[in-house]
Amino acid sequence: MSRRSFAVIALSLALVLIGINSQAGCLFWLASMLLAALSVSWLLSLFQVRGLTFERRHKQEIGEDQLLELTLSIQNRSRIPRSLLEVLDGDPSRPGEKKPRLKPPRKTIREQWHDPSAAVKPPPEEAGGQAAFLLENMPGRTKIDLMYKRGSLRRGVFNDWPGFFYSEGILGLTRHSSRVSPASRLVVFPSYASLKSFPFIDSLLHPHHTPHGVSAKGAGMDYYGVREFRAGDALRHVHWRTTARRGELVVREFETEVGVPLLILIDTQPRTESQGTCDALDSAARLAASIARYAHYAGHPVALASYKGDSLDVLQIPSFRGALQWLATVEMDARIGPEEQVEGLGRQIRPGSFFCHILPAVRFDHARAAAALPPQSHTALVFIDLASHAANGSQISSSAGGSAQIVADLQRAPFPGLFSLSLYRKGDDLRECLEKSLITFAGSRFRER
Repeated sequence: MSRRSFAVIALSLALVLIGINSQAGCLFWLASMLLAALSVSWLLSLFQVRGLTFERRHKQEIGEDQLLELTLSIQNRSRIPRSLLEVLDGDPSRPGEKKPRLKPPRKTIREQWHDPSAAVKPPPEEAGGQAAFLLENMPGRTKIDLMYKRGSLRRGVFNDWPGFFYSEGILGLTRHSSRVSPASRLVVFPSYASLKSFPFIDSLLHPHHTPHGVSAKGAGMDYYGVREFRAGDALRHVHWRTTARRGELVVREFETEVGVPLLILIDTQPRTESQGTCDALDSAARLAASIARYAHYAGHPVALASYKGDSLDVLQIPSFRGALQWLATVEMDARIGPEEQVEGLGRQIRPGSFFCHILPAVRFDHARAAAALPPQSHTALVFIDLASHAANGSQISSSAGGSAQIVADLQRAPFPGLFSLSLYRKGDDLRECLEKSLITFAGSRFRER
């Protein structure tokens, strides 16, 4: 029931009371007509949203910075046509949307003063939100396809987000809506920057020899061994002496040149003092994707890690697409702090490896975390400024000095093995933030054990 419905009911009751006092039968007749119109409008709006099916077709995977093309298939299963039917497709990032109450967009008095034109709601490809379509007339036993594009997608995995049928009938006195949840699955990958360099990796291509070898047999320069000839092997690799001795073709194998392993840890501990922790986690996923992409294509084995509750989740990425799929599922649900996270991860890091820790710019025990790392490990810290990710802009100025102070303290007293330090604020360029580290500790010493 809308405000107009209650206005009609109140007017009908007033006519009845006046008719009783004045003994005017026409007023009773007029009141009954108003109530009958209200009842008919209620029934018609209810019927408009029943007997309809809703299907949604789209890509299963897409990036944050891409437009998603969707096709909505609406079918009228009954023979009776529908008129003035509104079809709304919900936003995947807001799966808990309530039933719609359509209102025309309005401007504030100040906005209307500067621009007297009518307010226009931005389309979903620009601002997201619900996508609305008006079907003026839909014949019975028909199927209509509605196509549109959606932008402003947020990283994550979304299943069966809702759609709505909405109608106010022909008279517009009442409204009904029907919620439907078509089978849908959408994985939104975090966006990333195509780095041309990353000083943390570029400056330490071969820092030292480690007793834990990371090489394997394959196409390389170092000799690995011999084996029997297989179809497709090059004749230039035939080992003729062994072939003559065995009486069968034998070829040489070589070690594959593999870069130093890189492990990226994303801090997923929720912090209630800031309202921007969810946005900060999205930024952390974008930073991790950018670093993982560069390291992967540079030939380094890359692993991603985060905590889910008290358990550690580590992924040895087989491909960059696998890294994006993993980063799309990362959530803010760790129950331990940064020091405990590094301590639990220490057994997963090989001596001499690269370790990149992406976390909010908060104070924690750096010495304790560094003590949990194996010897000769190189560490890069990528801080995320929580204040710039907060919804309330007033928090930015009050806590912006916190991040700067944390960086200054580490600059004065870096822990052993720390190589670089970066600070990312919301709106910064990902590529510039990673390619140009805020601080590089080229002379930091390794911790001896």
